[in-house]
Amino acid sequence: MPSGGVETPIPASLFARLTAATRFVISGAGPESWFGPQQPLAPQAPAEVKGRQWDYPFGVNINYTPRSDALLSFGDLRALADSLPLLRAVIETRKDQIAAMNWTVRERLTGAGPGAAARANSVRAFLACPDRRHDFATWVRMIVEDMLVIDAASIYPRYSRSGALYSLDVVDGATIKPLIGEDGRSPEPPDPAYQQVLHGIPAADFGADELLYLPRNVRSHRLYGFSPVEQIALTINLALRREQASLDYYNTGSVPDSFATLPKEWTVDQIRQFQDYFDALMSGNLARRRMVKFMPADFKLTETRQPPLKDQYDEWLARVICYAFSVPASAFITQVNRATSQTMRTQATQEGLVPLKAWVKMAMDRVIVSCFGEPDLEFYWVGDDDVDPLEQAQTISILVGAGVKTVAEARAELGLGQAAGIVKYNSNHDEQGRFTTAQGAVEPGTHAPTNSNEKMLDEVIGPRSRDHSPISDISFHPDVSDSSDGSAQTQLVADNPAPSRGGKDKYSVQLQEEERYWGGHGVRDHVAISGDQLVSNLSDTAVQTPREEH
Repeated sequence: MPSGGVETPIPASLFARLTAATRFVISGAGPESWFGPQQPLAPQAPAEVKGRQWDYPFGVNINYTPRSDALLSFGDLRALADSLPLLRAVIETRKDQIAAMNWTVRERLTGAGPGAAARANSVRAFLACPDRRHDFATWVRMIVEDMLVIDAASIYPRYSRSGALYSLDVVDGATIKPLIGEDGRSPEPPDPAYQQVLHGIPAADFGADELLYLPRNVRSHRLYGFSPVEQIALTINLALRREQASLDYYNTGSVPDSFATLPKEWTVDQIRQFQDYFDALMSGNLARRRMVKFMPADFKLTETRQPPLKDQYDEWLARVICYAFSVPASAFITQVNRATSQTMRTQATQEGLVPLKAWVKMAMDRVIVSCFGEPDLEFYWVGDDDVDPLEQAQTISILVGAGVKTVAEARAELGLGQAAGIVKYNSNHDEQGRFTTAQGAVEPGTHAPTNSNEKMLDEVIGPRSRDHSPISDISFHPDVSDSSDGSAQTQLVADNPAPSRGGKDKYSVQLQEEERYWGGHGVRDHVAISGDQLVSNLSDTAVQTPREEH
């Protein structure tokens, strides 16, 4: 710097402007590039606008009428669902299916705290009548109705003065207006997130922690959900017009069933007189209709071709409507073979009922966490009524045999015990899930004799260790010893149990092997023989030690 000069520092704002300018410079996209893309315009909005969810209309919160910017209002959607009998039947079918499912509240597989079983019982008892007016099946039908028709299911939790949950009231989702913040998303508490509109005016505000607003099909550029009814609104409109055309055919149709010609010399008055005579003769007289009629010469009858009241297009409309709700259309279309019908049923279950169950579980898990304050509990569907019982039994047998599931978990999945918190209860079991019949087995994991058969077996083969399985699990194998006359004699010998995979003792009677070696001994002495007969046979048989092989 020359002497006598003045040192002027460069302001920080200049560096900030230069840095901001370089952020929007694309390398290589300069004016000198041949037909290049050029540099983008600098952003004009404030920095806090960055990341806004969607380009919502200005003043969207001021317009308080729900769905005022949509083509179909909530009332239109409900009118479509109620006007078409086919659509209403499909919706009621889905509601019936979900209401008939068995459910429970259980502790989560991981992270469950102390006393989770007792707390799960308390939550389950509350959900048996969530709003203190309706049982769970009726209550869940209301929220499923709002989800399928308007996709705006809403639950308002009410609390007592002590802060405990009092009821879970269903609120008409058509009265709820979602609010958004500057970023286009629902505001966090304590700011209002929803507004209830009654009689055309805003009536109440709700925070996100005060109202459970549960749309299923949420889209990033819309405030409201996209229900299945709205998705097929045009198809429903077509079906309604065809139904109206069929109704008009019977009410106001102008085409008669047939035309009859008369002699051309007849005047109009003669034709009218004969028409009145013929109508008076035949109208209401069913017996005369079957008699011979004498007509004038040159009489000729021409029957008109009636239009079909149902064709392939009606089946196509039924298929589209059923597909939107993943309900099999076999009841509304031409008959199909059994294999095709079963395939359609399985596909409808996988595509429709399973996602619907998942949505209800999500809603109930949110209720359990936010309203009950129990994050280590979950809502759980017990069993699957749409699964083939044989396939379900085979699957459970494989999983239990491989050690993937325990017997207790399999029993809980099938709903065979009440002590584990199962709503579906088997009357053949006691409150601990054990068999109550006299000849029944004991609870898995215990091996104490429960009937006279096992006690008699202890007397025959000696006391057994209680680590071994009951009588139904003992394996008997034949042995050969020389009798006094030199002939081979078959003896029954009880094996010592050998542990198998998973640390469980497992035994089996190899009837096929016995039959192959001993000429049907196993089938003759074991198959279709009661426990009393088997113990009686064992009492009369001398049990000997197997001969050692040299």
